[in-house]
Amino acid sequence: MLEDLKDDELVVGLQRGDQACVEELTRRYWAVIRRFCATYLHDEALADDVVQETFTTLTTGGDLPTGAVKPWLYKVARNRCLDILRRHQRSPTHRHRIASGFDVAGTASGPKTRAMRAERAALIRDLIAEMPEEYRSVLTFKFYEGLSREEMAACLGVSEQTIKGRIVRASEYLREQLRGITGAPE
Repeated sequence: MLEDLKDDELVVGLQRGDQACVEELTRRYWAVIRRFCATYLHDEALADDVVQETFTTLTTGGDLPTGAVKPWLYKVARNRCLDILRRHQRSPTHRHRIASGFDVAGTASGPKTRAMRAERAALIRDLIAEMPEEYRSVLTFKFYEGLSREEMAACLGVSEQTIKGRIVRASEYLREQLRGITGAPE
């Protein structure tokens, strides 16, 4: 049964042109790639298009994965997302940035606290979306997709050490941006 096969075994079948292997890989990874694209683009319709194009590459027989499938799919999807953003000449977010500062008080989870946490989460998502690409990618992969450094390195075509450095620099960048908006002391 195909669901019992490992990804690399499915890739071998994929390279032979086995449509059932394409279907199994699609079943396994459609949802995570869809979530990634929706997070990256902030547009559900465009995300659907990118996911469809990404999985179509599995059937074209061209540039098929030679290693792990999941990072390869993320890489293809990310490149397609970037193409769309360049074509539309916009940043990965077209929503307005929140310009007011606030602090979430206590650990209570009343409606006011939940609303403030949701507002802060939206602010952080917007700040990540506006970051330089190399920072945005690692934070999106790490916090929204839960990828390991090894998987991120494979997706981005860089070393794990580079990923580690980018995560540190991206976190510092995000902290600085938050300080500028919220007015928190350094």
